[in-house]
Amino acid sequence: MPKTVVQLDFDGTVTEDDVSFLMLDEYVGKDWRKHLDEYKTGDITVGAFNKIVFGRMKQDEKTLTNFVLSDPRVQVRPGLKEFVEYCRSKDIEVVIVSNGLIFYIEALLKQQGITGLEIHAAENAFYETGVQVRYLGPDSQEVESGFKEVYTDYLCQKGYQVIYIGNGTSDIYPARKARHVCATADLLEICNKEKVKCYPFNDFFDAIKIVENLKLD
Repeated sequence: MPKTVVQLDFDGTVTEDDVSFLMLDEYVGKDWRKHLDEYKTGDITVGAFNKIVFGRMKQDEKTLTNFVLSDPRVQVRPGLKEFVEYCRSKDIEVVIVSNGLIFYIEALLKQQGITGLEIHAAENAFYETGVQVRYLGPDSQEVESGFKEVYTDYLCQKGYQVIYIGNGTSDIYPARKARHVCATADLLEICNKEKVKCYPFNDFFDAIKIVENLKLD
């Protein structure tokens, strides 16, 4: 029987809203959103987008972490810890693969009492001139685009059957390659449009029920 892994998106999936967008609105101002439009239309890669917008963020890690942990708009979907514990009890691995930044993913997981998860996201370094970010693939080489599906391919090549859980437009690419898909928001809409089989969810208690009922090979 193949090993099973949950590949879990973070912003908008683990959290209700996109944490990086909240930080950018707070500390950079709304002007960064013109670059978001460029990313959405494919004019720039996610790697280039994050380098531009976070390069304008001058705050240190402590300030940004305090914002993430205290702002009431940053909400984790209910049942996350219970979902992780359920997967561990069934020998299902959980790996977070996100276009977000590692520092706030780690901080929010710690706040939830969750430790030991494998995380692949934008590496970050804090300088007075701005936050430097980069994505590294499984081969430790920098990835400019397609970061999430690079890891889906890697997990599949390692013999895992992948359960993908996501919410956004960028999640359709790894979702197409996964064995099973749990979707909400934009990803759910795209899956329905493309007739990609998926299971809708609102929180991680839903996700527990979905995984319980999957026929895993």
